[in-house]
Amino acid sequence: MMYGLWEFLSNDELVKENGQLLVPHNYYNPGYWTALVAYCRFKNIGFDAINIVSEINKGYAFTIGIEKALNGLDSYCYERKNSGLNYSELVHLNSADDTNKATGTINSCIRQLFDTTDLSSFSKDLCEVVGELHDNVWSHGMSTGFSMAQKWKPPTSLGYCFEFALADCGFGFLRELNRVGLNCLSDEDSIKWCIEKGNSSKTQKVANEWSQRLPPDIAGNPMPGIGKPVMSENNHMGLGLAKLVELVNNYKGQLWLSSGEKTLTIDTNGKQSFKNNKQKWQGVALACRFDTEKAKCYKKSHDDEAIDSLIELLKNSGGVEL
Repeated sequence: MMYGLWEFLSNDELVKENGQLLVPHNYYNPGYWTALVAYCRFKNIGFDAINIVSEINKGYAFTIGIEKALNGLDSYCYERKNSGLNYSELVHLNSADDTNKATGTINSCIRQLFDTTDLSSFSKDLCEVVGELHDNVWSHGMSTGFSMAQKWKPPTSLGYCFEFALADCGFGFLRELNRVGLNCLSDEDSIKWCIEKGNSSKTQKVANEWSQRLPPDIAGNPMPGIGKPVMSENNHMGLGLAKLVELVNNYKGQLWLSSGEKTLTIDTNGKQSFKNNKQKWQGVALACRFDTEKAKCYKKSHDDEAIDSLIELLKNSGGVEL
């Protein structure tokens, strides 16, 4: 069985009576690992307190840098040759430099897998979304965020699967939107608002505007606890998510998006549903998955169809040479 973000949040009991967090025999994808590491970091659970039963999973955890993510040390003694090709390591998104490196590594994986003639536009769009989502975590996640990605060959597909995931333990959607003056009443409502095209918390009046106005290259922080550097003026909560949902719908992907007590899921047919988390998630966590073969079955959006109709109209009228 494949364990991901939803399986992590639907677990009744994460930490056992002996104080250890059990990772039993199963297959785990990026959604699970990012949530696991963000949770452990938030709860001050060190790597030594995680019981990874399978030696294969333990070896994989060392490969993706779980020790460094939790303890700051890295005992992995081999060169990570496939980083940026088949996977990206767990990266703590606590600085502009580390966030940029994570974006570059994950985007390298995307280009290696999807930058073909029929998927070049998708590859470009997904790379942009990854950058925007990383920026969201850096801007709003209070330096608690982690991300990673992985490519694998599923037995039931002719192509490859790719999953990108990130998780933070910051304010979460509901608290963040209420903080900027939007009176959302539930986690479900806040998730719906954040995935709506055109919605962004940046357009709302922020109680403390200094928290998003320091330049990204500032040396030190003259207002510790108040000011926070931000990587971009354009990428804020909602912008990247709306684009991601559009990509998931158009390219037959899957999405799990969690905050608070709710997880939004979107399947390969575009069906959306909400689930109740047994483990309430402090911040925001997401995992998106695409299959190279399914992604080729591109479904045009209404905007694409309108543009195609306009081009056809101009062609027929002789008004433009294409």
